[in-house]
Amino acid sequence: MDWGYMLKILAQILFYYTWSISITFFNKWCFSNFSFPLTVSFFHMTIVSHVIWFYRSYTKPTSERDSVTWPLFFKRVCPAALTASLDIALSNWSFMYITVSMYTMCKSSVIIFILVAAIIFKLEKPKLLSIVVVILIAIGLFLFTYQSTSFNLFGFILVMTASAISGLRWVLSQILLQRDSLGLSNTLEFVYHVEPVMAISILPLALGMEGSEMVLSTDFIMADKHQSLWVLFVVVAGAFLALMLTFSEYLLLSSTSSITISICGIVKEIAILVLASTVGGDKLSSINVVGLVVCLSGISLHVYMKYKNSQFGPEDPIEDVKGVPKNPAIQSSDAECNDHAPLLQNEEERASLLSSGSKSSFGDEISTRAG
Repeated sequence: MDWGYMLKILAQILFYYTWSISITFFNKWCFSNFSFPLTVSFFHMTIVSHVIWFYRSYTKPTSERDSVTWPLFFKRVCPAALTASLDIALSNWSFMYITVSMYTMCKSSVIIFILVAAIIFKLEKPKLLSIVVVILIAIGLFLFTYQSTSFNLFGFILVMTASAISGLRWVLSQILLQRDSLGLSNTLEFVYHVEPVMAISILPLALGMEGSEMVLSTDFIMADKHQSLWVLFVVVAGAFLALMLTFSEYLLLSSTSSITISICGIVKEIAILVLASTVGGDKLSSINVVGLVVCLSGISLHVYMKYKNSQFGPEDPIEDVKGVPKNPAIQSSDAECNDHAPLLQNEEERASLLSSGSKSSFGDEISTRAG
């Protein structure tokens, strides 16, 4: 056993947990005190997009940067960016009305919507176990919210809408990341093209929902000097957490697989729920705890299905849409981290296979610069 490698993975997992858990509780605190979640989300996306722009400009020569045609931009990039911005904005908005525990459990239902979207887009085939996963998560979510003292209908609708949109978001993003012919299989290029559109797409919603109130608020436009500096610090801190979470995810993906990420996600959700009940003061009844166990059982079954499917990946090199084999380094990652069904027959399905190879390049660059 390579203990050096194991310690490296453990450090990356802890690094991922630190930023993922931190941003959850930070957003809860932030949007419970600042009643402009859409506007703050817009500034987060704007700051992150500028950081990515600077990083790309100074680390990648012009000849290595991917270009995207306008038809591809409007047909593929914009839908992925729009769903991502709505997912983040509605999730942040829901923190004004629900607890961290409720938010965590409701967002766990994203697996249901990912499965449905994947079946619609023919990325997955309907299976009996998939139906069992959906039923377990749905029952668990119902029991968790049953007679909850912290239940808020509007907040629940917001987070469940975000969860549904998130399912579509990840399927659209997967298509962009895994079809080499689209020119966005490099994660850095993907984030570079998507993030600015996310910020622009959420701006009309932020102005329409919060614009007039924000102009008169003492937290923003009408704030004094000290308050303005405090708000600026909070906004930049949130953007920093979002950026570090992105980095930590891709650092972990660069050394492991998406299955590892999924397992880590289960442990992270349990940690968040424990912290929310012990530190945050969230109260759970015995029925809510049963719902938590049932829901996590469904999520665990989903991860197990992904693991079993990864054991029966295609034997031959995965090709892109044009039929050109990928380079050997990426092929090895594809074979190890394939998340979908056994050998698929046509190029359309084969191009959609989930691989960490296309996702790891950004993490590799970060790891190289950090190490």
